[in-house]
Amino acid sequence: MAGDILFLAEFVDGRASRAAQELASGAAGLAGEAGGAAVGLAYGAGATAGAAELGRFGASRVVVLGEAGPAIGVAGAAAAAVRESQAMALLVPATPNGRDIAAALVGALDLPAFGPARGVRIVDGVVRSEQATLQGAFITVSEPVPGAPTPAVVLIPANTFTPEEGGSAEAEVSAAPSAAGGRLGEVSIVESVAAEQASVNLEEASVIVAGGRGVGGEEGFETLRQLADVLGGAVGASRAAADAGWVAYQLQIGQTGKVVKPSLYIGVGISGAIQHRVGMQTAEHVIAINKDPDAPIGEFADLFVVGDLFAIVPRLTDELRSRKR
Repeated sequence: MAGDILFLAEFVDGRASRAAQELASGAAGLAGEAGGAAVGLAYGAGATAGAAELGRFGASRVVVLGEAGPAIGVAGAAAAAVRESQAMALLVPATPNGRDIAAALVGALDLPAFGPARGVRIVDGVVRSEQATLQGAFITVSEPVPGAPTPAVVLIPANTFTPEEGGSAEAEVSAAPSAAGGRLGEVSIVESVAAEQASVNLEEASVIVAGGRGVGGEEGFETLRQLADVLGGAVGASRAAADAGWVAYQLQIGQTGKVVKPSLYIGVGISGAIQHRVGMQTAEHVIAINKDPDAPIGEFADLFVVGDLFAIVPRLTDELRSRKR
């Protein structure tokens, strides 16, 4: 239907990811404004058995794209489902798999794309997305040009929507229309390397403690991990720290890394260059710790602490631990 809102829903080990739950609720809200329904495009291990559960988060229908193989392998099925849907928007999580599938759909179907978006609205039957630009100084509102192909693809960072249970007990589930996967369908996994749990949860973390060049090495990141553990958060990094080999690239935040939207972002030893800022500028609260009083991060941090991070972070960690006792 023309008012339907599609969303990508990844399943891992038989369960819908938190991103899938968030987008189901977000799509349901937008579909209500547009007079349509929230329709999931599910993929991953256990998608067939678990798809109906997305109804609890607002989905009316779910189309299962596939379960086996790498995520990009379902791009052909996703394209067929999108063509058949006539929906006005497709919400995509700003995750590596989400970006891959979105890029394939935009290229194959010549769809308009927006984001990462800090918000999405339906105004007079038109999809409008909000993005922070010019180092967060301005918020731009974008929409497809008249006559553009549909749906508009909108990249959504984690925590943009809140999962809300209370929808129908179960969503209607169907298989994706048959479609040739093309060359993408031939992709296979050659080797899998388990990532540390912190990197897996980075995009969904409500608290992130990120380190940059000023952390000085792997030992410095251990100090940040202790603070993150006390706060129940995850550790992130700038590109400089990842390039130096101090942390895994999966922890990199920024233009060439991950886009995050935590409630609290603590930047330690990070200058705050624009390449890093675009990956975390939608955080609700930003605390910066840096010995350089002129570091760019001080221009947009809610709290800027100037001093030696190796003196400040351990004392902050100890204080927080004492308050938890």
